Amino acid sequence: MKYAFFLLLATLAAVIIAGALDVDNGYVLLSWHRTSVEMSLGTLMVLILFVFFSLYLLTTLVVKLWSFPRRLRAALERRRELRARRSSIRGLIDLAEGRWSDSERHLMRHAADSKVPLITYIAAARAAQMQGAHERRDDYLRRAYEQVPAAHLAVLLTQAELQIAHRQYEQALATLRHLQELDPKHAYGLKLLARLYKRLGDWMPLRALIPKLRELHVMPRTEIDRLETQAVCALLERLNANSGAAQATILWSDMPRRLRSDIRVVRAYVQALIKFGEYKTAESIARDALKSDWDEELVVLYGQTRADDPIRQLARVEDWLSEKGENAALLLTAGRLCVVAKLWGKARSYLESSIVLGGRPEAYDELGRLLKSLGEPEHAMQAFSDGLALSLGGKIKTFKPGKKPLRRMRA
Repeated sequence: MKYAFFLLLATLAAVIIAGALDVDNGYVLLSWHRTSVEMSLGTLMVLILFVFFSLYLLTTLVVKLWSFPRRLRAALERRRELRARRSSIRGLIDLAEGRWSDSERHLMRHAADSKVPLITYIAAARAAQMQGAHERRDDYLRRAYEQVPAAHLAVLLTQAELQIAHRQYEQALATLRHLQELDPKHAYGLKLLARLYKRLGDWMPLRALIPKLRELHVMPRTEIDRLETQAVCALLERLNANSGAAQATILWSDMPRRLRSDIRVVRAYVQALIKFGEYKTAESIARDALKSDWDEELVVLYGQTRADDPIRQLARVEDWLSEKGENAALLLTAGRLCVVAKLWGKARSYLESSIVLGGRPEAYDELGRLLKSLGEPEHAMQAFSDGLALSLGGKIKTFKPGKKPLRRMRA
């Protein structure tokens, strides 16, 4: 079309130039039945050019009118997209700057026209969350899923994060379990689930989740170890009379060696055994652990265990006093074992010495009971009162023992 136009234009120019130079521009006769038309070649070319331009303009007009609705829709869509993009950017800036209400308003003003509805609705959900508007938050997340069904996991993760942030733990647990059904190996979902179990104190499922956390390297190994230790210790502490020592033994047997050598787990296991009256087993476990890992809290628990020979058990503690030096924990344990061996004078001296070196509430309690049994109710009440004050974080007067504390006494 373009070349034909130039050809006709060149012909017209030639005709005009020929006429101007008085050159013969030819002769044309058109005949149809009894009708004939006679004209010069230049006139014919001008006529052809006129018809061509008329048809060209008519065709162009028809095409423009035919495509006008489509072009109008495209222009309006581009305008809506530009408006939605500007509104979304303004909303994201407000979200980053902490203007939650403004952010939600800007994000949702033209959200239906957004080219990135997932980002828009998720950002709006976060803005609603910060305002405590949970129903609007959940509605925005629902819209995000409806707009982008392929981003189901992203929506669920966002929903779980927001629910956890607002302490909606039960709802978050349901959300994360649904996510696990869709993708059992989703690393971040497993990480959120483990932390949620910890917050809920739901230790049994957390312990069952540990192998998968290790397999998928969801967290650093040290963090997984810490979670596993917390779970096991909590399970041991929560054992009740119905499960008893048998369940504690099963838990202990199922543990890997590295856990059985963890002093925190040992303490929890020994404490459980003491609670259920398994004093001899507790003594054996605590004694073996203290050989490789000295721990004052376990030393205190050792004073509540019972060996077959209490005098020999006391002698072992006094050997530790010689090796480790006197400290409040060891002296408390020695005092307790002296009470078991009915060595009242030594028991009193050890307990008073423990209090002098850094009294624990347990030492005051043990001393109070001993003084009560020895017929010194006033001193006993003072010891109980001081122990209670100490356990509540109060201050007590400097303790003055009734007798000079003994040092490295042997049974």
